[in-house]
Amino acid sequence: MPIDDLEQYNFESSTTGDGDTKNKFNFEQFINQLGNSGTEINYDYVEDLINLFIDEGSFEKALKLSNILIDNFPYSSEAYHQKAIALDGLLNYQDAVDFFEKALLFDPTNVEIYINRGITLDSMNLYKESYNSFKKALEIEPDSVDALFNLGLTLEKQDKFEEAIDCFLQLTELNEFHSDAYYELGYCYDFLEECRISEIYYRKHLDLNPNNFNAWYNLGIVLNRQGKYLKSIEAYEMCLAIRTLFAPAWYNCGNSFAALGRMIKAIECYEKSLSIKNDDAHCYHNLGNVYSELGDYENAIRNFDNAIKYDPNNWDSFYSRGNCYLYLENFEKALCDFQSAVILQQDLPEIWISKAEAEKGLDKFSDAAESMEKALQLDSKDENNWFDYTEILFALREYEKAIVAFDNLIKIVPRLAEPYYGKAKAYFLMRDIENGIKMIKKGFEINPEDAFEFDFRKDWKMVINFLCIR
Repeated sequence: MPIDDLEQYNFESSTTGDGDTKNKFNFEQFINQLGNSGTEINYDYVEDLINLFIDEGSFEKALKLSNILIDNFPYSSEAYHQKAIALDGLLNYQDAVDFFEKALLFDPTNVEIYINRGITLDSMNLYKESYNSFKKALEIEPDSVDALFNLGLTLEKQDKFEEAIDCFLQLTELNEFHSDAYYELGYCYDFLEECRISEIYYRKHLDLNPNNFNAWYNLGIVLNRQGKYLKSIEAYEMCLAIRTLFAPAWYNCGNSFAALGRMIKAIECYEKSLSIKNDDAHCYHNLGNVYSELGDYENAIRNFDNAIKYDPNNWDSFYSRGNCYLYLENFEKALCDFQSAVILQQDLPEIWISKAEAEKGLDKFSDAAESMEKALQLDSKDENNWFDYTEILFALREYEKAIVAFDNLIKIVPRLAEPYYGKAKAYFLMRDIENGIKMIKKGFEINPEDAFEFDFRKDWKMVINFLCIR
């Protein structure tokens, strides 16, 4: 007779108060009774009881009973199988594998044993062995839904998403209502950055299982990546209707509001997320960015402070806080942050450019020139960086270097007049009037109007006027 409840056998399901003591006493009494020589053991009775203990997570009790069953029925495949499941539940994975193997000696075509063995091997990160176990199950029963599903999961963990997708698609052909298969398809396509397809499968899953808050959350993520910010907010709100205190949903909802430019709503979401998880460096960082966008640099700095507190290795928080200090013209603190940022991340030109700005603010033009040279090594195609560099070179009176920099600019934008006027200015400041005038003529050929906007000294503007008259 199947066992539906422990109370049929005088076991208390309660785990509180006197019930806990009675449960332990009755179980031990039952074990002792089974251990008495001469006691006839009803195999089906004990097997059902073991399954009940496994289902409720009482793996120690299941293990004790399975040992008794093995002692009395040493050729029972299911007894070894149950013991292996109990050992897996107790996280004794290697012992569990050993008993799955023993079970297979007596029943080598049992699909369920191969599946459970595969799950245990997967828990041990032995993915090749796990794969082989699931494949063996499918050789025996090609339409095994459980084997296909778990095979897909172990392929996912190896980042073999295309193969996993094949498993889950085959699974949906076998069972069009297998909601978990649709969920995993959404997950796989998400990792493959196929957001549109991922959205389709998450929605199919939610049609069958609308109360899965994780699915609503993941749907919000893929909608956000497609730039569908309003729909992503709707998905996050559905997630939060089910799980109100799910901080990641509040955080990402804030990201979507920020992307829409709705900064006040973004702030509300970020602050709600931080009220649940107050050590989230990313949330503090994004909240700082929102305040910075609003021009509230003091609040921005306060949040970047917290971001750095909880993640001192995030270069972006130092960089963003440094830019706030730049706006406030606190060049010393800005420089300190940019120095920290370049220690953590040396390969981004924008950090070196901001560092140069802070150094200029402190009249450290030689240092600023070195920072800009580093930025130009990383990105030599940005014309604005070359103009910024020449400005620093003029401040240092390094006119020959400025001419070389303008030559590089001309290679990038040959039909731009300003580099020629810049070279002219450098030549004039070197008292090389002849070459200065040549450069002005070349600039005039491209755009004469720009010459009057360039920062020539008064004497050289007279030269331009003379050329215009001629």
